Amino acid sequence: MAIANPILNFVVRGLQALFGIVVLGISVSLIRGHHWGGLPASLGFAASVGGVTILGAAIGVMAMFVSFLDGVVGLAIDGVIAIVNVAGGILLALKLSGVNCTEATQDNFEKLVGNTIINGGCRAKGDCWYFYNENNPETMISRCKSTQADDVFMFLTVAVLAVSGLLAFLRMKKGY
Repeated sequence: MAIANPILNFVVRGLQALFGIVVLGISVSLIRGHHWGGLPASLGFAASVGGVTILGAAIGVMAMFVSFLDGVVGLAIDGVIAIVNVAGGILLALKLSGVNCTEATQDNFEKLVGNTIINGGCRAKGDCWYFYNENNPETMISRCKSTQADDVFMFLTVAVLAVSGLLAFLRMKKGY
C-alpha cells in the first residue's frame, strides 16, 4: 500500500524488510542448531514468516510504481502479512511459555531441556543434544533468548504494518 509521502513509505517498508530479515536470520540460526530428530514445525513456520515479510516489503515498495498494488489490494496484502506475523509470534510465545530465559536454576534447566525449540532435538526423553553433548545451560539460555527476539520482531512487524495501514487509510480518505 503506497503512502502519500514516498520517503515515509520507504522508511516503513525498510523497517518491515529489516524486521523480516532479522526474523528469517534468527529462525535459520535456530534451525541450524537443531541436530537430532525432526525439526519442530514452529521453527520452519518462523522462517517462512520472515521470508513472507520480506516479500511483502518488496510488494509495498512496488506499489508506488504499479497502480494495481495500490489501494485495497495493498491493504489486503499487508493484512495477510500482519496476520501471519501475529500467528508466528503467538506460536513462539506459546512454545516458550513457562521457560525463563534468564535463570539457570535446576527447575528452569529441566524446562529448557524439555523445550523442542531450545534443546537441539532429542533421541529419547532427557537425551537431548545440548544437554547430552554440551551440558551447558548457557547455550540453551542463548537459544531461548534468540527465540524471544524472533518473537518480538514478529510483533514489531505487526506494529509497523499497523502504522502503514493507518497511513494508507488516511491517504485513501483524503482521496489522492
